[in-house]
Amino acid sequence: MSRRRAIVCAIVSIAVLALHPVLVRAMASGHVAHVLLGAGNAAPPIGAALLAVSLVVVRFAAIVIVPGLLLASAASLAAHAVAGPKKS
Repeated sequence: MSRRRAIVCAIVSIAVLALHPVLVRAMASGHVAHVLLGAGNAAPPIGAALLAVSLVVVRFAAIVIVPGLLLASAASLAAHAVAGPKKS
């Protein structure tokens, strides 16, 4: 992984980690769980449904993908610092 790609991956990872609490706060302040439960058998409002789905996707990324991506970025940056860039 190039140095630039490692830095971009680390920045994207940190952005996902920062987005997670924002979505949790939006879910809490919008009472999305109550809205979704109140819909019953009917289709839920599109805004609440999109917010819930986006929270699930971001939470999955923050818990499963981001730690590995941050470790890979750190390992790549450490390798660049110790051994220098690849020479072809």
